[in-house]
Amino acid sequence: MKIRSKLLVVFLIVTTFPIVIMFLCITVILKQQTTAFEKEFCLSDHKLQSYELIRDPLAFYQKLTEYDYDTVLKILNTSDTVTIGKKDCKNIEQHLINAKTSLVVLYNETPYYIGNTKQFKELAGTDTVSFSNNTGRLSADTTSSQIIRECRFTFTDGAQGRAILLTDCSVTKNWLHHFFKQVCLAFLLIMLITTTFTTIWIQQSILRPIELLRLATAQIGLGNLEDPVPVTSQDEIGQLRKDLEQMRIHLKEIVNKGIQSEDNTREIMSSISHDLKTPITAIKGYTEGILDGVADTPDKQKKYLQTIYAKANDMTYLIDELSVYSKVEQNSLPYNFISVNLENYFTDCIDEFSLDLESQNFHLDYINDTDKNTQIIADPEQLKRVINNLISNAVKYSKKENGHITIHIKDMPVQNSKQPLYRQINEDGTDKFPTIRPEYIQIQIEDNGLGIAKKDLPHIFDRFFRADTSRNSSKRGSGLGLAIVKMIISDHGGKVWVDSTEGIGSCFYFTLRKDTKNNGGAYEQDIDH
Repeated sequence: MKIRSKLLVVFLIVTTFPIVIMFLCITVILKQQTTAFEKEFCLSDHKLQSYELIRDPLAFYQKLTEYDYDTVLKILNTSDTVTIGKKDCKNIEQHLINAKTSLVVLYNETPYYIGNTKQFKELAGTDTVSFSNNTGRLSADTTSSQIIRECRFTFTDGAQGRAILLTDCSVTKNWLHHFFKQVCLAFLLIMLITTTFTTIWIQQSILRPIELLRLATAQIGLGNLEDPVPVTSQDEIGQLRKDLEQMRIHLKEIVNKGIQSEDNTREIMSSISHDLKTPITAIKGYTEGILDGVADTPDKQKKYLQTIYAKANDMTYLIDELSVYSKVEQNSLPYNFISVNLENYFTDCIDEFSLDLESQNFHLDYINDTDKNTQIIADPEQLKRVINNLISNAVKYSKKENGHITIHIKDMPVQNSKQPLYRQINEDGTDKFPTIRPEYIQIQIEDNGLGIAKKDLPHIFDRFFRADTSRNSSKRGSGLGLAIVKMIISDHGGKVWVDSTEGIGSCFYFTLRKDTKNNGGAYEQDIDH
């Protein structure tokens, strides 16, 4: 559940739940009080609503005394004049059903009959609050908490009489106190339950995940990138934890790559230092031989000088590799892309490599299945570096007497791309803005050398990776050759991959873009990475 939804639920719980529960509690309390009133006033057969005491006191008290008042009124109004004695008054009082009601009869404002002397004495000398009533006078004594209902009649001797019903309602005052006390307690209890529930829910669903997120962030800040950040929800906090976990993984990869890069740098520096030390030692030794007169014949001196020249070439190669390595690390390898004729370019390369390969007992085959006028977009210098590295590797890692290398060039099939959702069409039905699909050619360089172990194939294009970990100077190399090949081909907009079977040979593939716009024309673009 989203945090916004949780907050909305909390708002509804805090506002709606107490109101609903309070309504139910008040209903139950009023029901209990109604039952108590009916029992107290012996009105079980009458529909008495105790909530009327709060909403409409007049209606409540009127209903409370209505039956007895009607009974007295019916007896007294049977004739214009009433013949009534004290015994008759007592009989009338016995007809009253309200246990809290007593009868008082006045004869010319003089007490004639008093049913409950205590009630009458409490009433005497007190103030009353009168209520208008269409059925008779209804008064409330604020001091003694009595309800007064009276009706007037005429005695047979012509004297004026008043029949007064006194109903003791002091219990209603206690009821009101008890009612408000119960309502307050119920309100406090409901609010306590509501706030406790919402607090625990917010604590568990929002605050606790935020605290765990803070701890995870602190761990990452301290450099602990091993412990994963668990994602336990789908809300905003869960999404934040997911993003933090992705950041942790990314940081861990960066740190591991940095550590690996440092290890690789130390390893390659150690390797190149060793490989530089070997030719330098050889050059010093042969030079000392010449100076000391060990090479005392022209033939021996020539042999020594040829060896020195070869070792100097080895040093030049290693220094060039270091230069390229520096540019690879800084992504500053310069490019000069031009439109090159594929056939002419590779023919020149084959002529250049053939003599050197023949001197090493290698046979080079060249097959070009593309059109002779095919143009490619390439940097000739950097592309020659790619071809040279691949052929050099084929020669370097071959122990066979008669090595064989094949360069095979062919067109790659054009892959159909998805049609755009909307197309603008010319009047003749052609696309106004046609989709340009780049065309590629594939170059395949295959050898019958030692091959590459299956476990090494995923890492063969990694920087500083060397399948041959020995320091054999006859297989000079820095582990940068294939990494440089991959970067150069990638910058040309192509891709490179390898198939190899250990003991049979390897086959390297790479692709280059065709120049379909300038068929034989000039295409130049200087790029400095």
